[in-house]
Amino acid sequence: MKKCQTCGNQNADDMRFCLNCGSTLPDAPVIVNFGGAQGGQSNPGTNPYGQSMETQFGKPQFQPPPQQNYSMVPPAGKSGGSKKIFIAAAGVFGLFFLILVAGAAIIGYNMMKKKEIVTVSPTPTASPSTSPSASPSASKSASPTPKPSESPKSSTTDAKVKFDKIWVDYNVSEGGEKGMRIHVKFEVTGMEGVDSYLMVYFEKEDGSKLTTSSSLYGSKDGNVAAKKALKPGFEVTVYKDLEVFMPYNELNLTKGKYNLKMDADLADDDENLIEHLGYHEFQYEKF
Repeated sequence: MKKCQTCGNQNADDMRFCLNCGSTLPDAPVIVNFGGAQGGQSNPGTNPYGQSMETQFGKPQFQPPPQQNYSMVPPAGKSGGSKKIFIAAAGVFGLFFLILVAGAAIIGYNMMKKKEIVTVSPTPTASPSTSPSASPSASKSASPTPKPSESPKSSTTDAKVKFDKIWVDYNVSEGGEKGMRIHVKFEVTGMEGVDSYLMVYFEKEDGSKLTTSSSLYGSKDGNVAAKKALKPGFEVTVYKDLEVFMPYNELNLTKGKYNLKMDADLADDDENLIEHLGYHEFQYEKF
């Protein structure tokens, strides 16, 4: 037996350390058994007190590896969000391209449309009657036909004119030409049987008249005019809807926008003014 010099504890002869305090014991043989037990002897790796050599020399106990607290699966990437952004951008670009194509189609269509348009200012009122009445109508007091003994009047000295209104139908065709149909409503007194004209002249914004060399759509003094021959049949004659047509190309205007004015007059057989009826302003644009 070996006595511990530190605490006095008795230890087996093959012990190198005190079982009580762990101090180093005096020299002692170290016995290592590389095989199993021999000759019925007890396992040399176990001390007389039942402790194994592994415990005696403090062999570290097996420690299991720590459990992983993360997943070996890599986190999902951000490619899905980028893909959505790309799809949205492609959709916006496609919509913008369709708008450009539609705009180009509209511009092309407008370029192929009719060359002349008319914009009215103010907007003309609706026609008061559905069917034009070129022939005059008499008041109740007028005689339906002149007496054979009466000769038609040749003077307009006593003529009286009462203007009612003027309105226009734009972009209509007549005789294969596109233009405007002008309607005038007025009443004349004292011109029974007198040859006369409804003259509609055209002026620019500054008051200058449009000119022409046409005899069909022009006056004797060379101004653009739509005219209608008249011969009132009664002492008091009412023209409810007297129509006269003016083609656009007879206005003799170059390309551009114009503020124009119609001047409706009642004139005698020589186109001399009897009475001014009224004005009508409109905007004309030629492409």
